[in-house]
Amino acid sequence: MNFLLLSAFLPCLCAYAAVFTVGVGKDETTGLKGVGFDPSVIYPNAGDSIIFEFRSGNHSVVQSSYDKPCTPNGGFDSGVFTVAQDVEVDADSLPSATHTVKDSKPMWFYDAASGECNDGAVFAANAPTSGDETAAGFKEKASSATVAATSTSATESATSTSDSAGPASTSAPSQQDENGAASVASWPYSYMLCLCLAVVLL
Repeated sequence: MNFLLLSAFLPCLCAYAAVFTVGVGKDETTGLKGVGFDPSVIYPNAGDSIIFEFRSGNHSVVQSSYDKPCTPNGGFDSGVFTVAQDVEVDADSLPSATHTVKDSKPMWFYDAASGECNDGAVFAANAPTSGDETAAGFKEKASSATVAATSTSATESATSTSDSAGPASTSAPSQQDENGAASVASWPYSYMLCLCLAVVLL
C-alpha cells in the first residue's frame, strides 16, 4: 500500500518545481562573455527557481518594469557580483543568485551593475509572445530608457553563493530569499519533499 501511495503522489510532487539557469554577462547569440543574459527569455511556472550565474565583470540582476526597463521597481535585487576576468565563461561553481517565481505574471529584469541596460542587458520571464509588451519590445524600450543609479544593496534579498569559480565578491546576503528559495547548492524544495515522503512511506 505504501508503495502504491508513493507511486501515485511522487511524480506530482517531483514535477512541481523546475530550475532555470540564466547566464548574466553572457551573450546568448555567441555563448561567450558579453552583454546581456543567456537565455534572455524564459517561461517558468509558479514555484520554479531561476538561478542567475554571474560571468566576468560587475553584474547585478534587478527587477524593473516594462515601462521603465532600467529602473528598479522594488522587487528582486541580487546585489552586485564581481567576477575575475580570467574565469572561464562556463566555469564550474560560478557565483550565483536564486529567485523563486511566485506566479506566472510577466517579470522584467536588467543588469544594473554592468551599466549596459541600454545596450540590451535585459531579461524577461513569462513575457507575452504577442501584443505590446513582448520581450523584444522590452529590449527595444530599454535601448532608450533612463538608467537609474546603481545600488549596492538588495531590496528583496537573494540567495547567493560564491566559491571555486575564481575571485568574486557580492553585496547580496547569503540567506534564503523571502520567497523561500533554497541555496543554489541545495536541491529545490520540491525534491527534498519528494525524498522525505519516500522515506516516510517506504
